[in-house]
Parts: sequence; C-alpha cells; structure tokens
Amino acid sequence: MAYLVAAALVLPLLAPEVWGGFRLGPADNVLGTIAPTEQPMSLRSPGGEWAIGLALVWFALAYWRRSPTWWQPILVILGTTAALIRSGNAWLDAVALVVPLGVQISSLRLPHRVVVAAAAIGLLTAAFTVWTTRPPALPQAAVTAAQGVPGTVFAEWQWAPQLQRDLGPDHHVLAAAGLASETPSFWLDYVRITQDYEQWPSELRGLNADVLVLSTDYPVVEQVRSSAAWHVVYDGGGALVAQRAEP
Repeated sequence: MAYLVAAALVLPLLAPEVWGGFRLGPADNVLGTIAPTEQPMSLRSPGGEWAIGLALVWFALAYWRRSPTWWQPILVILGTTAALIRSGNAWLDAVALVVPLGVQISSLRLPHRVVVAAAAIGLLTAAFTVWTTRPPALPQAAVTAAQGVPGTVFAEWQWAPQLQRDLGPDHHVLAAAGLASETPSFWLDYVRITQDYEQWPSELRGLNADVLVLSTDYPVVEQVRSSAAWHVVYDGGGALVAQRAEP
C-alpha cells in the first residue's frame, strides 16, 4: 500500500508532460520562451512546488527515521537535479522518487484513512495539473478553414500535432512531431515570427510557409491581419488562419 501511495504522490510530476511528451534533456533558452517545461525548474514551474516538496518530505522522513539505504539519497538527488536542470525532466524525478518515498512511507505504519487521504491528494493534484496545463483548444472552424488552403502550415506549436492529424497527408504542418522534431534554428525563427520581430515575413518565406494557423495571443497576428501579403480566411475563437496572398 505504501508504494501505491508513493506512486499517487509522484503523479503530479508526470502531469505537465502529458501534453508535450516525455523526453529528457537540458533547459533551452529559446524553447523556454514558449514552453515552461523547457525552463529550469522553479517554484513557478508546473509541478515545481510539488517536486521540491516531495524531496523535502523524503529528506525529513529519512532524517527522522535515520534508516535510508545508500541508494535512496542517490536516487532522490539525481531525480531532483534532473528536474531542477529542466522542468520537463520531472517525469524522471517521479520515477526516481517513487521507491525511496515508498520505503519511507512504509516505515511509518500510517492509519488506513491517512494513507487513502494522501493518495487522494496526489491524484487530485495530478488531475488539476493536467487540466491547468492543457493547450488552448483549436476551434474546429479553424481546422476546416485550413483544410481548404494548400501549402506548408506554420502553426501554434501546441496545435501542430493534432492539426497534422486533422489535415492529413496532403498538408505538411511544421513541428507536427513535437518540440524535438525541428532544429534549434527553426525554433529561433518561430520565436522571432510569433513575437513580431522585423524579419517575420522573410523568415516565413524561408520556411516555405504558405498557411498560418496561430493563436491570436501572438503579437504577430495584428501584423498578419493588416498585411497585404496575407489573406485572413478565419479569425475567431482565439485562432487565426491566413493564406499567403502573394506568389
């Protein structure tokens, strides 16, 4: 039972990566501007407070019981370090923590109701984290509009995988396979384009992008709306779809 509780308690560390995929790597300054999971972990990171809290709980229990085997602190330190380096590595922290935390919980001999309450808190926190980190919804009307526009699609990165599935093989959606599917230079261009840097038109041309599917939260959207080089075919529900108007 103690290990089931430990598994429930580490679930919130897995939750932020449900939407973006589980991978291991260092933090990235460019990707960190668009995805919080690509930043070093802090108390503001999704699951950051939970990860630091679980590590402190383990150290408190180990110090109090004075009975950790040599491998327990190694796992805890390695997992926590990986998460601190990059918030998206928190899934590895969860894997590393579950057994040491289960060992310490099993030694407490907690009442059944306390065990159930602890597991419920972990499950509810995980569900809340999944819900609050979900990507913005892409309106079906925007997908329909994009279906009628041929060409390579430059899309909001969180929409790209689902958009590729909806549009099918007749369209090529950039970054449809996730953050690891494109080069660092692409993501630098992505940030420059979406944040309305001066060269965004030429950078889109360099990517051979003929269709835009963007969140209206991006600064560049206002420029697209007023640009003679782009024709807006859909604008609503937090999304904009535009087609290149010039050859």
